[in-house]
Amino acid sequence: MFPSQRIIFLMAGLLLIVGAIAPRSLAQSSPAPNAANSPEEADTDTNSPGGTNPGAPPQQQAISQVNNRHLSRDRLAPRRDNIEAFKIVNHVNALFSGFEQGAGLGLGVELTTADKIPGVEFRGRFIISTKYYRRLEAEAYIPKIVDSQTHADIWFGYIYRRRDNFFGIGPRTPDTFETNYASEYRMYNAVLSRDFTQRIQAGIFTSLINSDAYNGTDTSDVPINVLFSNQPTVTPITRWLPGLNNNAKLIAYGVFAQYDARDNERGLTKGAFLYTRFGSVDGLENAAFSDFGWNEISLDGRVYIPLGSDFTSIALRASTDLLNPKGGSQIPFYVLPWLGGRSHLRGFDNYRFRGNNLLLFAIEPRRTVWKQSETKGIDVFVFGDGGQVWGDNRSNTDPQVLANDNMNSSNWRFGIGGGAQYRMGRNFGVRIDIGHSNERNNVYFSVSRGF
Repeated sequence: MFPSQRIIFLMAGLLLIVGAIAPRSLAQSSPAPNAANSPEEADTDTNSPGGTNPGAPPQQQAISQVNNRHLSRDRLAPRRDNIEAFKIVNHVNALFSGFEQGAGLGLGVELTTADKIPGVEFRGRFIISTKYYRRLEAEAYIPKIVDSQTHADIWFGYIYRRRDNFFGIGPRTPDTFETNYASEYRMYNAVLSRDFTQRIQAGIFTSLINSDAYNGTDTSDVPINVLFSNQPTVTPITRWLPGLNNNAKLIAYGVFAQYDARDNERGLTKGAFLYTRFGSVDGLENAAFSDFGWNEISLDGRVYIPLGSDFTSIALRASTDLLNPKGGSQIPFYVLPWLGGRSHLRGFDNYRFRGNNLLLFAIEPRRTVWKQSETKGIDVFVFGDGGQVWGDNRSNTDPQVLANDNMNSSNWRFGIGGGAQYRMGRNFGVRIDIGHSNERNNVYFSVSRGF
């Protein structure tokens, strides 16, 4: 369990980080773009009203045309989700990303009715990654409810992941104790959101989830069902993995809010960002173990401080996920917060550490070394990440499980490194991170501009 005093302390700390540093940065920031997930959204180049400068070199004109076709498909709930879409022709869009880390590069296609049907846009998506992870969606997006600031999004989604790393639960699991698992998710989701200002969006969500996890496809590891069991009676209790080979039916609901005052109009990102989500999850009737249930809090605060110019800056991040089991209920192991990988503690393997709770910090000085335009160029950066996980509800008596339950200074893990990115527009880029930890060196490639 996580004491309420610590929850309040962590929340206050994140808010203070943003509140103390943001005003200086925001004084230089222009209003953030509207966050509505509408078909009219496009990332246009600032060199000319239409995004294409007729007198520019052919390469720059081509990149500007790509930016004009960029559409946002990001979501803020039930989980934050990033999908990059580019218009190919009317009603057909190319998709990039769409998966959490470890899946490889996601590529796909979206078919949409666009504005042909008044009041609603229907979308169908298929995405497959370079590691053959798969995602399907059927969505109805309603851009206007009463007024243009209120939106509804309803969709069915299916996600299949073939081989995600797993090392155990807790902050001290050895890297030699490695296996992998596959997982499937079938979800019915509904989100109602409102843009209160250009910077502030909030809403409510609900989700009906049917999920499972079982042996992964990487046969070089010992199968997960050899190392772990789905039975709470297994000995020792540390071999028990709630949710393994167990079709978990869950219902989730909650609220979320986002304050986005980031400015990408010129050079590196400036400004501030804060995301928060409060949710509750309950287990429904299942054929096997069904005692799942927890409350959760997510906070993610970021500030971006220019250092003398728009092309040198320092980015700071503090993030926490707190999952508090309801009574003696459990949390499926594949839902637990995690550290390790490109977005959560670089220098470690993907999903290296798991626990009920996590705390993560990151610092990243950035510098543009080649300026192609006000919104395009090559940047280099160095970084330092630090974090830990804690919390384990599998036993009230086992010493090893109890040792996982509290924060401890010896359980902090750190990674350092650097890399480069090519910004192709205000919201789109490609990036390489090289991270080092006490365990190994790792290289991460992503279609993003970092955190």
